[in-house]
Amino acid sequence: MFSRTLGAFPARGARIHPVEEAQKARLARNEDLFRQVNEKIDDIAARHGDDAHVYEFFCECSDVDCSERVHLTLPQYAHVREEPARFVVVKGHVLEEIEHVIERAEDHVLIEKHGRAGEVAIKLDVEADH
Repeated sequence: MFSRTLGAFPARGARIHPVEEAQKARLARNEDLFRQVNEKIDDIAARHGDDAHVYEFFCECSDVDCSERVHLTLPQYAHVREEPARFVVVKGHVLEEIEHVIERAEDHVLIEKHGRAGEVAIKLDVEADH
């Protein structure tokens, strides 16, 4: 259940309590942490790799304990990063109160933050660029 702070995700169809605004911001910051790690992977891979090679990137979900991976080429990861409120997560790791799915793939989905979480994601992305 979602009783732990950012622990396991609720079972499909399970009811969860509304996410408070402060928690939405914290969840977005958690996802930004995984994004920063993936950007380092992307930087290193770009220096050594081929565009067609598939790399393992971390799931960018809001669960700080998640260590699952998604498989993407560098152009696919660049597509994720085209918009600052977009993240790549393992299927089943979507928290619908703060994000929605915009694309589906075999082992992952591309999600976009909305509301307060979207605002925080955009702000953190802008700050990281400076």
